Amino acid sequence: MGKRIHFLGLESRPEIIGPTVFFASAVFFSIFLLMAPDSIMTKPCSDCAGWYYPVADNLANGRGLVVGDTDRPALDRPPGQVLLLSVVFRIGKLVGVEKVTMVYGYNVLLLSLAAYLLFLTSHLFWGIKGGLISAGLWSSSPFTLWFLNQPFSEVPFFVFLFSSIWFLFRSGCQKVNLKGLFLVGMLLGMATMIRPIGFALVLPFLITFWAMRKRSLRKQLLAGSIAIISGVSATLTPWHAYLYDQKGSFVFLSDGVHMHRSVVEGFIFGIHSEEYKVEIPLTPDVKRFMEGMYKTIYRYDQDPAEMKTYGPGAPLDVGETKNVIKIATRRLSEDLILAARFLWLKISRSWYGTDSHRNESAALLLQVFYLILCGLGLIRSMQSPRTRNLALISALTTLYFWSFTVTFTPLVRYMIPALGVLFLVAPGVFSSVKTRVTEWQQTRGQVSDLS
Repeated sequence: MGKRIHFLGLESRPEIIGPTVFFASAVFFSIFLLMAPDSIMTKPCSDCAGWYYPVADNLANGRGLVVGDTDRPALDRPPGQVLLLSVVFRIGKLVGVEKVTMVYGYNVLLLSLAAYLLFLTSHLFWGIKGGLISAGLWSSSPFTLWFLNQPFSEVPFFVFLFSSIWFLFRSGCQKVNLKGLFLVGMLLGMATMIRPIGFALVLPFLITFWAMRKRSLRKQLLAGSIAIISGVSATLTPWHAYLYDQKGSFVFLSDGVHMHRSVVEGFIFGIHSEEYKVEIPLTPDVKRFMEGMYKTIYRYDQDPAEMKTYGPGAPLDVGETKNVIKIATRRLSEDLILAARFLWLKISRSWYGTDSHRNESAALLLQVFYLILCGLGLIRSMQSPRTRNLALISALTTLYFWSFTVTFTPLVRYMIPALGVLFLVAPGVFSSVKTRVTEWQQTRGQVSDLS
């Protein structure tokens, strides 16, 4: 796939270069952990301290999938990350290594594996040098390094997402491989069991699969699509059954507690709603809207009239997600200029916004560089029939994560899976430059011959 670029005589030896990428990334990540300042290593993670550590610890010690010291079932999130962490903690207990150190090793291992998977996928289209570019961008990115110090659920999510892309192109390019496509679906299902945001990722994959096989018989396309969907269903069904047994009714992925919080945060993210957040510039109308939503959701009990409207059991009970959305939509629809400003704020901040509102200028500068590089690579990839499907999955995946980030809380960390996928098309820039240089050299040679 694609014109290969010979590199150190090892163009046909990805089995050597690939593991080297993995080990080099692991060494780099380990050195970073050893040398990183305390401001980075002590970076807090409320979800990690309040959920992943205690629930995984309970599993590792045989107390079951329960929250803390209580017997309340841990149903707030799918259990993918805590299951993995429980294995890590159990191994750490056997060998006498602290949980924090085991988490460091776990993150180094998985982020290095993610780099290796990006190398493998990029190599399919751009050769060794292209694979090294994609993996190098990933391993050197400050956004990747940010995930090293805590058991963030994004870390295993990266691995399952990137591996599903690699298997998609391995299983669907030359000949439809139903077992391989079923595995793609299982990997997507596992990604969803890690982070619920992956629940509809099957759609970009199905579109890409149909684009790859557009000359195939409809029967083959249907069979391949069913294989992918079946893989997703096979992975999620046991968890659905467990949720039904615990709740007594059908629940898709969780009981909705964290989705409600994310929806609420998506309407008040710009104000100083928590002590650790710093102020950010907001237009007066957007600030009034966010402050009004905050007052409605968290301070309704200070006004008897609002208590009757927004309190528990009231017509617009803000404890229900649908009512929060209804209230916000009504207020935004009364002022379309406000709605446009609010929407643009969410669209733009998706690429650089942080939860604390700190370090956003640095994040913005980095993203400008990455987006220019990947944007040019995406254009180049779309121009070539051999890399068009890679461009398609990159574009669709980016739009997928972007839309969810805009819908909920606009944070750059939610866009990092998409950025990793975009790194797959970045080598297109260098391929284009090489092509133009070669053409210029050939033209110059022809002119010299004529003279």
